[in-house]
Amino acid sequence: MLKSVVARGLTLCAVVLLAACSDQKTVTVKTPPLPVHTVAVHASTESHWVEVLGRAEGGKEIEVRPQVGGLLKTVRFREGDAVKAGDLMYEIDAAPFEARLRAAEAATRQAKAELDQAEREFRRQTQLWKANATSRKELDDAETGRNAARFALANAEANQKDARISLSYTRVTAPVDGIAGRTEVNPGALLSASTTLLTTITQRDDLRVRFAPSERLLGGAEITTKSGVRLFSADGKEYKARLDFVSQSLDPDTSTRLMRARFEEPAPVLPGEFVKVRLETVVNQNVFRVPQKAIVQMPDGGYRVYVRQGDKAVAKAVKVGLWEGTDWIVFSGVDEGDLVITDQLLRLRDGSAVTDPQA
Repeated sequence: MLKSVVARGLTLCAVVLLAACSDQKTVTVKTPPLPVHTVAVHASTESHWVEVLGRAEGGKEIEVRPQVGGLLKTVRFREGDAVKAGDLMYEIDAAPFEARLRAAEAATRQAKAELDQAEREFRRQTQLWKANATSRKELDDAETGRNAARFALANAEANQKDARISLSYTRVTAPVDGIAGRTEVNPGALLSASTTLLTTITQRDDLRVRFAPSERLLGGAEITTKSGVRLFSADGKEYKARLDFVSQSLDPDTSTRLMRARFEEPAPVLPGEFVKVRLETVVNQNVFRVPQKAIVQMPDGGYRVYVRQGDKAVAKAVKVGLWEGTDWIVFSGVDEGDLVITDQLLRLRDGSAVTDPQA
């Protein structure tokens, strides 16, 4: 009897549970669309630029050499500093030149005294000649002595001037404004006039950048001095420039083509410094500017963007070129008027539901 009651109770509970389950409705959680921002892209004409590294060099490098020989006493500049024309750079021991100048000054004074004596003798002989108190030979000898004294004085004055100039050359000054290079000599060195190289000065108002793009990078493009070129300093600032040399042959060892660009405005670049160079190789038609932040790099090295089509995000593979400002030049993969998504890229998938709050 007890077993029968328990069985009927269990059956009743099962019926109640089945009824409750049959009355419960299935609940489906729906993901809301992602709010995204878009930018419409349009075809345009853009130059294609290749990027290489170049090195700055001085268009005018002046060699500084001593004009007199002697023992170098001091170096008066710091290597790599800017100097102005007339700034003292080196000092040569001036003692021998000071002594030579004093000797030349003494010789000049002696020559002047001898000329005064010769002038007085010539005047005396002239008066005696007029009084018929001397011979013609005595007068001629006095005139010759006076002329010789004049020549001696002129020679002594020239030697004195030369000694003064030589003394001034013991102070080696900068011949032009520019950047001083490395000093080639140190105090105590014996210098030879016009032979010993002291240093070089590079004029910064004529800086040029030498670079050599590879044949592969140029891709057969025809480059002339009229081709566009852009130079960027280490801090990324762009400076106006123009090509002033394009080699008409390739280096057989490196398959590169030597070129040179000139800054057209002052730039904070030192000779020898590396400079980023962008060279215009071709003008592309029907390309697109796409914000850099909208382009995603794939694990395989390719690139893609997401385009909003209705309420869906559609992934598109794109072929990209170089950056232009905050944009990336896209050669293919997007179409005229596409609405490229610029945010939520990490959460997007091909086919994701999206909505544009600005639409």
